[in-house]
Amino acid sequence: MKRWWVKALLASVLWVALTAGAMIVHTQVVLKGTLTEAQDEALSERYGQVCGGGLVLIWVIAYVLRRRKAD
Repeated sequence: MKRWWVKALLASVLWVALTAGAMIVHTQVVLKGTLTEAQDEALSERYGQVCGGGLVLIWVIAYVLRRRKAD
């Protein structure tokens, strides 16, 4: 069985890739040419916050599940 942190690391890489992909598609394909520089920066910042929050959740959940399995 894989260690808990390896699973969390794989989930983190997947989450970052999905979030970055969604941001690129949203800003470069869907909203192409309609965003100002400030709007693009604000949208990118929001995606960064979502990405960071998701990473925290992944690691907290992985850690809690590890602790439960140990008991």
